[in-house]
Amino acid sequence: MRESLPQQWGGLFLFGLAGFWGRTDSQLSSGVFLCMVWPVRHWFVAGVLVATACGPQVGSLKLSAFAPHSVSVAHEVVIPLLADGTGEEPLTWDWRSRENPELTTRLSRPTLSTYSGGRALWRFTPLATDVGPLAIEFSAQSGPLSGSLELGFTIESGGDPPQFREPVGEGTTLDLRMMPCSAVSVVVESSSSPQVELSLVNPPPNAEILQTDELGGKLVFCPSMSQAAAETIYPLLIQAEAGPHLVRKSYVIVLRRSL
Repeated sequence: MRESLPQQWGGLFLFGLAGFWGRTDSQLSSGVFLCMVWPVRHWFVAGVLVATACGPQVGSLKLSAFAPHSVSVAHEVVIPLLADGTGEEPLTWDWRSRENPELTTRLSRPTLSTYSGGRALWRFTPLATDVGPLAIEFSAQSGPLSGSLELGFTIESGGDPPQFREPVGEGTTLDLRMMPCSAVSVVVESSSSPQVELSLVNPPPNAEILQTDELGGKLVFCPSMSQAAAETIYPLLIQAEAGPHLVRKSYVIVLRRSL
C-alpha cells in the first residue's frame, strides 16, 4: 500500500514564531524564529527555514544638517545637526575631515557642542590656508544605533585687509639694565591671503622684523650705546602687506637707561 504524504515525509515540521516586535521609525527590534525539523526517513529533503532576524539587530540613526554652499575666510560658519531615531542610551557626536585631518588638532579648531533631543552645533572660523573645497563627515552613535552624514562646502578668500592681533597696545619699555634687546611678537590675521609680508618703515639702526611664519614674526630692537645715550623714545612703524592690501601699526619703544 502506498504511504501517505505525511508518512512519506516521516516527520513533523514545526516552527514557532516568538516575539517579533514591531518596527518604529527609530529602529527595528529583534525577532526570533524557533524551528525544529524532523527529516524524512528516505531521500527527500524537508526544506530550510531562514529566519529574518536572529538576536538583536543594529539599526541606524537618521542624521540631517544644513551647510552653506560657500563661506568666507574669517567668517564663522555654524552648522546645526539633528539625529532622529535615537535610542535610550546617550547620544555621542563626532566629526572628521579626510581632506584636512589637521583641522581637529589646530589651535583654532572647529567646535562641536551637543544638546538634548539629538541636536548638535558645529562651529568653524576658516583661515586663509583653508581656501578651497572642504568636506566634513559627521557621525553619531546611541548604543547599537549609529549614523553618518557628509557635508561639503567651499571656503573662499575674504576681501578684508589684514589686521594686527599683536602687538597689543601702543608700545613697550625696554629696561637696558635688565636686557639689551626688545623682542616683541607680531601676529597678523588675514582673510585675503595665507601669507603676509612684514617689514618696518624707515626703521632706526638696529631695529628689524624677523618673520617667523606666514602670519607672524618678531620686532627686535637692540639699541647701541650711542642710541641709548641720544634718545629715550623710538617710534616704529610696522607694516603688513597681503596682496593688494597694506596696513601699518605705530609702535613705540621707550628706553630706560642705566643710572
